[in-house]
Amino acid sequence: MKKMKAFTIESGKVAKGVRVDSFTLKGAGVTIPAIIIGEEGRGRKLGVLPVQLLPDSYKEWQEKGYVYINFAEIGTTKAGKPKLFQTEDADTLEKCICVFRTQIGFRGGNSHTGDRDGEEGKDEKDLYYWGSFHPFPGEILCEGIIAQGDAGRMGRGRQIIAVMPENIVFRTAYSGRLYGAPCAHYYVYRDGQILSATWEEREVADIF
Repeated sequence: MKKMKAFTIESGKVAKGVRVDSFTLKGAGVTIPAIIIGEEGRGRKLGVLPVQLLPDSYKEWQEKGYVYINFAEIGTTKAGKPKLFQTEDADTLEKCICVFRTQIGFRGGNSHTGDRDGEEGKDEKDLYYWGSFHPFPGEILCEGIIAQGDAGRMGRGRQIIAVMPENIVFRTAYSGRLYGAPCAHYYVYRDGQILSATWEEREVADIF
């Protein structure tokens, strides 16, 4: 597998690198470095992607309980599940690793899709865009679920870790009460960077 850049995407905000935390395997009493998404609890799901760290990063992780990494390649655990292996650099810009810490609106949800596919319209109050979208273009490695309310019934949404291809637009969208925040963001991985914009910004700037 190729060595890739890694990014964190949080509802429109893009950051280089991803955070590797500590996950304790309760049965074995062993703590491992892992990227953790989602939540524990009723109506929720914790997503755990193990990470093999380089020696210096492993030492920092042991001291602090977390570390940030910028590059990784994808391998598998002994059980055949996905696992990241930290690398010193990237040798391809054709794909990247993205950790989607996508939020949800109050009593709402979220979605991860491709770009708009040309079908569009608005509801009768001219408030909400509706339309259809291309399928999510990423290869999902790990999935978690966040929720609101004790049983997770007030609202819930997915958080994912995925390998994203270059030059293909993808989107995170949020429903529920957003209190003025955008209801969706669009992204494209190009020249080793991820660009992020709302639909309105795309219409004005024509950046992708």
